[in-house]
Amino acid sequence: MHRVLVIDDEQVILENIKFVLELENYEVYTASSAEEGMDIFLENIQNIDAVVTDMRMPRMTGMDVLRKIKELMPEMSVIILTGHGDIENAILAMKEGAFEYLRKPVNADTLAISINNAVNKKNLLLENARMQKEILEQNNYLNSLKTSAQKILLNLLPEKLPHAPGISFSASYMSCEAVGGDMYDVFDAGNKICFYVFDVSGHGILASVITVILRSLIKVTGYLIKSGQVDNIPSAVSEINKELKLTTAPGVFITLFFGFIDKTTFKLEYVSAGHIDQYYCNGSQIKALPSTGTVLGAFEDAQYECVGLQLKPGDKLLLFTDGVTEAASGSSLFGSGRLLEIIERNKENDIGYTVKDIQQAVTDFSGGNIVDDVTILGVEIF
Repeated sequence: MHRVLVIDDEQVILENIKFVLELENYEVYTASSAEEGMDIFLENIQNIDAVVTDMRMPRMTGMDVLRKIKELMPEMSVIILTGHGDIENAILAMKEGAFEYLRKPVNADTLAISINNAVNKKNLLLENARMQKEILEQNNYLNSLKTSAQKILLNLLPEKLPHAPGISFSASYMSCEAVGGDMYDVFDAGNKICFYVFDVSGHGILASVITVILRSLIKVTGYLIKSGQVDNIPSAVSEINKELKLTTAPGVFITLFFGFIDKTTFKLEYVSAGHIDQYYCNGSQIKALPSTGTVLGAFEDAQYECVGLQLKPGDKLLLFTDGVTEAASGSSLFGSGRLLEIIERNKENDIGYTVKDIQQAVTDFSGGNIVDDVTILGVEIF
């Protein structure tokens, strides 16, 4: 049952309105003065659904009632009753936020319709306010999750890259505003040193969760390689793929470049799961290292090949995610052509300088407005 507060200093009008509204199944509070009406409103503010008030009353007017109620509850609908010749004040009341004004004597049907509409509007405004508050709370929650996810991902990045004898690493990572799914690492695996770059499709909390899962799976694989329990790298990647297929949402996939360098012979072996072409530079030529299998997390029975490449002093590897080649300037993309030009002009420079040059070029090209994480990992034999 809806509740209506009626304020009027004329007792006959007050009783008539109460009678009409009770016939319409409203519960009615009545007050014969504005002051009394405000006391009742304050005591029942959470229960009252609409207010009807006369415009002209001694001491405190209907306009005063309207203003005070709107201060206390902006969503409350207030209907103003006016006499003949009081249209100017009625229009002012509408500007102040009154729901409607009705001329005395009030028609019973018109009053009932007006109050029904007033109640509906008040409920709609309250529902909108509730939804806006809920959306704000959800946004604040998601923003806190986003901040936490970014911190987690940044903490997962290696603080310092290891240096095996004759092998040097250099890396650069730039995060976009949305939580991304790029990751890289370098770690010791006994007689091999392992390194990888991967990119989870999409952004947001889901991408960061998958990043954590994949990083853990790769770490476990590294420990198994180090302990001699795994020597077939493609099979290990296939097992990672099966696990990701079980744990990731449909439509989410990951590209991965997973490399191993023998510390003694400097032989490179790598598996590239759907990753874009990476580059090998031997001083005289730049060679693309293509994918050796499909993306991770898409097909349970996916198989992968391992490619071998003998490295020698002076050779470099440039690994990166598509945040590099897809960095944009207007409708133009950075592309592989610009990247190859940078690698070409840095043939004689060390890998650290090359990585920094690529990072700076991407930043300059995009104006610092990157829409995807930019990850670069360089390897050099010396």
